[in-house]
Amino acid sequence: MEAGIPQPDTQQTGSVSLWWDDLERDAAEPPLETDTTANIAIVGGGYTGLWTAYFLKRIQPNVDVVLVEAKHIGHGASGRNGGWLMGALEGCDAFVDDSGTLPGTARQQLTQLVARAGEILAKESIDCDFYHGGCIIAAARHDVQVARAQKMLVSFRSLGFGKEDYRWLTPNELSNRIQVANPGGAVFTPHVARIQPAKLVTGLAGVVKSLGVRVFEHTRAHGIHSGLVHCDRGTIRCEHIVIATEGYSEIGNPLHRRLIPVHTGMVATEPLSETQWAGLGFDNNETFADCTRSATYLQRTADHRLVVGARGHYLPGGLPKHGLGDTRAAGQHRERIALSLFPQIAGVCFTHNWGGSVGVPRAWHPHVIHDAYSGIATAGGYVGEGVGASFLFGQTLAELLTGEDTERTLMPWVTRRSIEELKRWEPEPLPRLGLEATMMAFGAEEWLLERYGESIPARAIGWLCDQLSPH
Repeated sequence: MEAGIPQPDTQQTGSVSLWWDDLERDAAEPPLETDTTANIAIVGGGYTGLWTAYFLKRIQPNVDVVLVEAKHIGHGASGRNGGWLMGALEGCDAFVDDSGTLPGTARQQLTQLVARAGEILAKESIDCDFYHGGCIIAAARHDVQVARAQKMLVSFRSLGFGKEDYRWLTPNELSNRIQVANPGGAVFTPHVARIQPAKLVTGLAGVVKSLGVRVFEHTRAHGIHSGLVHCDRGTIRCEHIVIATEGYSEIGNPLHRRLIPVHTGMVATEPLSETQWAGLGFDNNETFADCTRSATYLQRTADHRLVVGARGHYLPGGLPKHGLGDTRAAGQHRERIALSLFPQIAGVCFTHNWGGSVGVPRAWHPHVIHDAYSGIATAGGYVGEGVGASFLFGQTLAELLTGEDTERTLMPWVTRRSIEELKRWEPEPLPRLGLEATMMAFGAEEWLLERYGESIPARAIGWLCDQLSPH
């Protein structure tokens, strides 16, 4: 294991992220040790920062770009996520036009996103186990999920997406593809691909460096002002600054308290045999979720493991999760979810248990912000759907910074205002209390539904969950 990658937290799990385990990395880039100048400074070495740097160099090869990362490239959500590259955005309903639908150009940007990303990954020879197999969002575990799945489909239709984008699978069609317990039907979308997150972030970093971007790891930006980025041992003077820290925006960062980190975690099984996979499905490497409020997400990895993720809680003080290890109790919870969906894997060994943080804005929808006056830009607020969104938003930022006028720069999630106008969350402990109450209600509903079905208590808690849900 390379020294720049956090080691397992033995006090918690003795495990490490599957994505980083045994992954060979180049030696860490040195920290910034002196003052420097650049055309554009990027703060954050995850997907958003790296894609922005990539597209900047493809648009203007001679632009001088410096990227600083407080830890190692991919330390945050980019190296820990569920590996879904999605052509979707959380909170799309915030961007509807006067007709109540998502503008056609915006829908096109989303529906073409996965294929476009795949083309660039192939062009740049970034091997990240990319497989464009789509996604199945199933009604499973309990019958109330059928209504949720059908409501989801209606919502997509109301936004203007057609059957080619989101369609219904009958219980038999679902079972023929994925052999989940209690199949009640599913929503299928082709606009999702599976990736290996750490391979993507390290591969992209390699391409960016080959294009001439100066990358400094273990360099914390503790002060960001118009034209200046103050780091531990040097200052960057620049024309433009991109803040690409998302859910890992801490004190000293203008995004602190404008994006709060919510914890999510994952577990992975040992590699499963072909016989075991024959009893599970996933023949087309589809990603998979069920219609739970707690956001359950799964994939079959290239080395034939089943990876299962689920949200999460809010860390005290609104701090992001830096350690990779997660508590054993959290891991066991996700293992129980996996077994409830796929009882046929009983007895399978779970080998990895890890977690990280996603950035949640007060408005619960993502944003691209470019303030030409201050020269500061940012993108984020992905609410856990940033693998694909960062590709689209990174290109958008690059076009905004280089003065390119494209369909992307005119999207409804793009604003030309100060970051200061991005709404802050309420002071502590209100966010913690609110998010903890919401997650407790979600958990209580799941517990009641699994044990008593759609009973009066379950319906009552479900009503409360509807009131607490941001959408």
